Amino acid sequence: MSEPGSVGVKQKKTVKLSHIVFLIICFCTALALAWWQWSRFQSGSGTFQNLGYALQWPFIGGFLIYAYRKYLQYENESIELENLEAQSATARPIAPGEEFISQRPSLVHDDGVKEIDESFLPERPTLDVEEFNKLNDPRARRRRKA
Repeated sequence: MSEPGSVGVKQKKTVKLSHIVFLIICFCTALALAWWQWSRFQSGSGTFQNLGYALQWPFIGGFLIYAYRKYLQYENESIELENLEAQSATARPIAPGEEFISQRPSLVHDDGVKEIDESFLPERPTLDVEEFNKLNDPRARRRRKA
């Protein structure tokens, strides 16, 4: 990789202390909720639903840690791809104020066809005004209910 200050090269995301503190708070909260549900299960009015929640909360806390790690992994893979593209596109150097635009296909800016073919859709039923009024007459509805 290049030096940290070079133009067009992004730095990988790293684990931050504030994120670790937040994850620890979330995991401890999940464990506290699990303990609370376990104590409710052991009480006289406890049900198996409390037992299920007591077993579920530690998994939720673990999932938060897993999701954070996957987020960092995916972001770093994306940054690596952009850096490789920036290095391969060094034929034209990037000006200091110019931003590098990735050549990868984007899911956000799709210029594909956005209309459904008319032959695919079924024919819509058509009603004239008289038939519509006959079907939606409030007096006729009252007679049908009675």
